[in-house]
This record gives sequence, C-alpha cells and structure tokens, in this order.
Amino acid sequence: MSEKRRKIPVEYLKPGVIFDQPVYIDSSNVLVDADVAITEADIKKLMTWGIDVIETSGKEIDTTSAADQQSLNQRQIVNQYKDLLRKRKDLLNVHTRAQTAVKEAYGCIRLDRTFEIDKIQKSVVEIIELLRKNQHVFLFLYGLAENDNYLISHSVNVTFYAIILGMALGYDESKLIELGTGAMLIDAGMVKIPVYIMNKQSKLTDQEFNTVKTHPLLGYKALKQLAFVSDNIANVSLQHHEQFDGQGYPRGLKGNEISEFANIVSIADCYEAQISNRSYKKKVYFHHAMKNLMSSGVSKFDPRLLSAFLPSLSLYPIGSIVELNNGMIGIVIGSSPDKPLRPIVKLIFDENKNEISELVLLNLIEKTNIFIVKALEEDQLNINIFDVL
Repeated sequence: MSEKRRKIPVEYLKPGVIFDQPVYIDSSNVLVDADVAITEADIKKLMTWGIDVIETSGKEIDTTSAADQQSLNQRQIVNQYKDLLRKRKDLLNVHTRAQTAVKEAYGCIRLDRTFEIDKIQKSVVEIIELLRKNQHVFLFLYGLAENDNYLISHSVNVTFYAIILGMALGYDESKLIELGTGAMLIDAGMVKIPVYIMNKQSKLTDQEFNTVKTHPLLGYKALKQLAFVSDNIANVSLQHHEQFDGQGYPRGLKGNEISEFANIVSIADCYEAQISNRSYKKKVYFHHAMKNLMSSGVSKFDPRLLSAFLPSLSLYPIGSIVELNNGMIGIVIGSSPDKPLRPIVKLIFDENKNEISELVLLNLIEKTNIFIVKALEEDQLNINIFDVL
C-alpha cells in the first residue's frame, strides 16, 4: 500500500524546493517528479489554475551542502534520462501530426488556396507541452528529416529547436506559440520554387540560386495573403536568411532590424540543417554542429541569442558520443548548464573497446581526473546512437 500523501499549501512553496517523492496536483496528475525542483513557473501555474494545495508522500530534501547538491543533480539527470527513453514514442506521434499540418498548409500555398493555421498552432502547443515534460526529447529528432519530405520534416524539427531557445529566453505560452507558428512555416515560400531546382543534386547555377533566394519574400506574401497571419509570424519566413552583420538576404537587414523571432529561427535552422543528411552534403554530428555554430555564427546571428542556445543544448548535446582520456567511450545523457564540458556519460565501450552491456554512468563533474578527449561519430564505431542509449 502506498504511503499516505500530505497536503502542502501552495502559498508555502518556494522556487527550488525538492521532494524525494513525486508531487501531485491532485490524485493522479503529477506536478514534478521525485528529485525535481519546483520552479517559479510551476508555482505561478498552480495559482493561475486556482489550486491551493499540492500533495506528496515525500520529504523535502536538504540541498545545502555542495556534495548533496552534486549527488542530487546526478539523480535528477539520471531520472530525466530514464524518462527521456520513455518519451520517444510521444515525440514520434507529435512529430507525425505536425508534419501532416505543415503538409496541408504547404499544399494550400502551392495551389494559392487560403487556409487556417489552427492545425499548425495545435501542433505547436503539443510540441511545447512535450518539451516542458522533458526538453531533451529533441534527441529523437535525429534522422527524422532524412526522407522524401525533407522540407516538411525540417520545418517541424526547426520548430522544436526554436521553442527550446524561446523557453531559455523566458517566453510565455502565447509568445512561444507565435514563435513556433512562424518556425513551422519557415519555408512556406520554398513550395513556390520550381521542383527541378528543389530536387537538383548538383550545384545550382547563379540564376537558379537567385531563384531560390526569392523564397523568403514568396513565403511572406503567401502567409499574409492566404493565412492572414500577423507580421510577427510572417516575418520569420521573410527574414530567416538575414544575418546580424547585414550580409544576408533578401534585404540585407542587420542587427535589431531583424525580428527576434527570425533571429531565433535562423539559429535553429542552421543547427538542424547541419545534423541532417541531404543529397548534396553529409551531416555532421551534434558536437561538431554546435562548434560550427559557435565559431561561424558570431557574425551571422545575434550574439545574445547564440549564447543562450549553447546552454540549452550544451556543447555536448544529449546523444553525443565521446572518447574519454582513460580510453573509454560513452554517450552523453545529461549535463549541467553551468558546466557544459563536464556532462554525465553512459559508458558503452571500456578502455579495450569491449562493449559494456550494463548501465555504468560517469559524472564528469565529480570525476575530476576524467575528461573528454574528442567527440566521435556513429560510423567511426559502427553503431547507432539509439541502440546504445
């Protein structure tokens, strides 16, 4: 028989409080899992919903000592990792529904038919809810853009990364929905580009490339005329190829002349494009994509937004395969935002490159004599990241 829950008035809660058992809103709905800190946003949500008390059978955890805090952080990350593995099916379902919504919208644009964006926004809300449950679920986007519907799948993937950055910036629900809607329709103008150019596997001619460069304006016009969206949403399509230094297109805007939404989505677009295979290029892996973004993106992107994106995903994003200085190889399953170079690693090969079948974790924050030597790629080890997670 489960331990009896006690009721705690919401007014007594403080941001950062942690219990060693799940905290419930009511008899069946969980507010936060065990070992997960209650945030200010959680408390505001309870107050907005008119909820006066929460329930838990757990005890409040004392996190005053540094050692306790490190141990707690590891427990939280391990719990998030286990929860993450359970959410892969949820992401695939949400992703499929979002693709359907984008496909319908792009189909209308192709035929110059008006359309409602309700389905797009419903999918955006689903993505927001999924990321709120476990932000690291973005890992399962890996490989989902590598199909015949690249344009559609890419648009959905970019939306996930844009919303992650929006959350890091503290956007409220309505602002996240607006950002996500713009991201989901980022390539609305591409459906107006001749198919032979879209499918061409060799290098584009100057004339063909100039044709492609018209897609931001075509997308803006389509969204305004066919979906009657706000400028905040339509400007994402119009401005996502502008660059912070003024070297982008179609209008050569720079700095604050570019909307924040477009700046966010352009970062998400660049990152996602790097980690996806295309007919004309091979993908790079998480760590290398992030390094490229940080090195080459200094002039292209708003530095404030770029610096917020790194801790959101980490320099070694979840799923990165790394070699350690002791010769062991592992996969990153979590990290602390303030120590991105010291993640928690699940070991997959020992120092003799023998596969490790049991769950062995190394918290590099605690194991100060162990560090990452380099990031590796799947094909170097002949593995699939989802097989070793």
